Amino acid sequence: MRTVNLKRCLLVSYIPLADSDRYLVVVNLHLEAYDGGAGNAAQMEELKQFLTEEYEKGNYVIAGGDFNQNFPGAAEDYPNTHTALWNPGMLEASMIPDGFSLAYDLSVPSCRLDNQPYDAADTENTQYYVIDGFILSPNVRSDRVKTLDEGFADSDHNPVCLTVTLVG
Repeated sequence: MRTVNLKRCLLVSYIPLADSDRYLVVVNLHLEAYDGGAGNAAQMEELKQFLTEEYEKGNYVIAGGDFNQNFPGAAEDYPNTHTALWNPGMLEASMIPDGFSLAYDLSVPSCRLDNQPYDAADTENTQYYVIDGFILSPNVRSDRVKTLDEGFADSDHNPVCLTVTLVG
């Protein structure tokens, strides 16, 4: 089964901060997409618990990557006209820890449907999503988040860049 079914995961990096006993905890993630929502919901609950525990230790926490869920407003900006192929769930505020925030960019899609080779001119068969972004702990301030419009040159995702300030 794993030969054709992706194994989703979290990659956690602990970056020590100079003159401090705290860490910047960076979580690179890729959550479940094709399970009807149950697996993704369980993964979000585990992620929520992990982020809360790290923040309560006094750490700064950033979780980012492919959530395989639309960020707020994304479904309105990029309506899904191909729901039979794939329809991502919605990332709701209740799915992240209290006091945490979301950082994402709606100006450029972060992902495209990969049902065919990419052709930007083929708007009838192309579907866009904003399913990539970040969750930030209350002591991390988003200064800038920008999806780079690289025309899906290397993947079915465009890169999303984040600039933050650690506060407190």
